[in-house]
Amino acid sequence: MERLLDGEADIMLHRLEGDQVAVETMALGDVVLIPVVAPGFLAFTSGVPPTPDALRSYTQCIVRDSAGHTDSESHFVIEGGHQCSAPDHLTRRELILQGLAWGHLPDFIFEADLREGRLQSLAGPRLPGRVESLAAVRLANRPHGPVARRLWTSLSIR
Repeated sequence: MERLLDGEADIMLHRLEGDQVAVETMALGDVVLIPVVAPGFLAFTSGVPPTPDALRSYTQCIVRDSAGHTDSESHFVIEGGHQCSAPDHLTRRELILQGLAWGHLPDFIFEADLREGRLQSLAGPRLPGRVESLAAVRLANRPHGPVARRLWTSLSIR
C-alpha cells in the first residue's frame, strides 16, 4: 500500500484491507493461507497439530514486508521464534519444501505438494490459518496510463 500511495506503483494485487477513500478496489477472490511443513522437519509427529509455543524453536519462514517508511505488518509470526525471510511466497514454498523452515502458504501454491506428500498441513485449533480476500487496488483520483487501464480492464472481465 505504501508504494501505491507514494506513486511507485499503479496497481497492486493484495489482500483486501479496510475502507480506504484514496483507492478503488476490485475483488478478485479468496485465498486460504495454511501453515505447512516438509515431512520430517518437526521432531514430533504425534498426529496432533503443534501449538505455536511448540513451534518456537523451529525456523519459521516469513515473507518480508517491502514497506520502507511505514510500520510493517506481521501475520502469523511466532514472536521470539527462529525466523528466516523470503521475498515472496514461491521462494517461501521452496525453503519449506527443502526442509529449512515451516510457514503459511496460499492454498493454490501448495495444493499439489500436499496431495503428493511433499508438504504436510500444520493447521489445527491453535494454528488455524486464514481466508484472505484478494483485490486489485489503484489510486482513485489519479490518471492511469494505457497499460494500467488495460490491466485493470482485463482483471475486471475475468
